[in-house]
Amino acid sequence: MLVSGSQSLKYQRSTTPHFVEVESRHAWIVEPIFRAAASVSKMPFYDYISRIRSPLEFKPIATQLYFHSATFPKVMGLMLGLTPFSENYMMPFYAKHAFGEADHHQMLLRWMLRHGLLSNPEEIDLSIVGVETNACINLAYRLAAEQDRDKWLATINSGIERCSNDFFKVVAPKMHEIGAGDPYFDIHVEADEHHSIMGLDFIEVHDPSSIRAQQLLAKALEGIALWADMLHSWIGMNYHPRFNLDGSLSEPQRH
Repeated sequence: MLVSGSQSLKYQRSTTPHFVEVESRHAWIVEPIFRAAASVSKMPFYDYISRIRSPLEFKPIATQLYFHSATFPKVMGLMLGLTPFSENYMMPFYAKHAFGEADHHQMLLRWMLRHGLLSNPEEIDLSIVGVETNACINLAYRLAAEQDRDKWLATINSGIERCSNDFFKVVAPKMHEIGAGDPYFDIHVEADEHHSIMGLDFIEVHDPSSIRAQQLLAKALEGIALWADMLHSWIGMNYHPRFNLDGSLSEPQRH
């Protein structure tokens, strides 16, 4: 039997001693990221999710999520393909992450067809990808082109994957509650938690007051802000949180 990439991978729990030690060692970046992500998880988007009673109400989210999900492994492939020889040791890391993500959009498409969000597979191509969805995707492309390993890991793995984990921890049980549960949603609860931590091993430890530490934090928090912009755009809300370097909210969210 053919087993999808995401289902054939085994992920460690974030409570393992090694992950706990890594989080402690990188508290200078983990704590602000977790603080910002926690703020996002309390924003209006999640009120919308709590009120969903039918898979059809998830359609404006699912159709945009499809394009995010389909593009993500391609960007990881670009990060892998452009890896400098001096960082060849990172190639298995990037490859495993891309492999784990490669079929997720297909899983989501099958779920949309099964629950009547789409009448046929080609219908998804009639969607218009939103500005905020493209902005979140384009940040990853820029990071891949820049080939700054620590910025990539801080922003994609530690920041956006943390927010993605929070997203699926809410959406997966909601889907089961309304009779629409699926491995697509379930696998991310475990996988994104793993992805949000596993990159920390490769990030250099910095003095929190250093310019380099502040640059990495600023980029990670930019990623979280774009993620939050994107989520709210999926439900028609013009909502744009921004964060201070300690991860706290800095500006009015609605514009």
